[in-house]
Amino acid sequence: AKYVDISIPYDAAAKLAYEASDKSMAYDAFKAKYEADAVADVMAKYVDISIPYDAAAKLAYEASDKSMAYDAFKAKYEADAVADVMAKYVDIS
Repeated sequence: AKYVDISIPYDAAAKLAYEASDKSMAYDAFKAKYEADAVADVMAKYVDISIPYDAAAKLAYEASDKSMAYDAFKAKYEADAVADVMAKYVDIS
């Protein structure tokens, strides 16, 4: 079997953009600006998608009748969750 290199150079996108440009600046300067602009574009679109540690408890509390304070509800919710997991535990040793 013959080896075929299908790798793409790291700066291929910058090279293609430079070739399509008016070439009014040297490639190295164009590449630096192109990469900085690309990073700025990505950062401008940044959205925090982190999930709070106690999100499940908060959602369950919001769906509850709220007959107890959140802190007490959360403690019971977490204890019940651990008990549910432990009830499914199978010792295979």
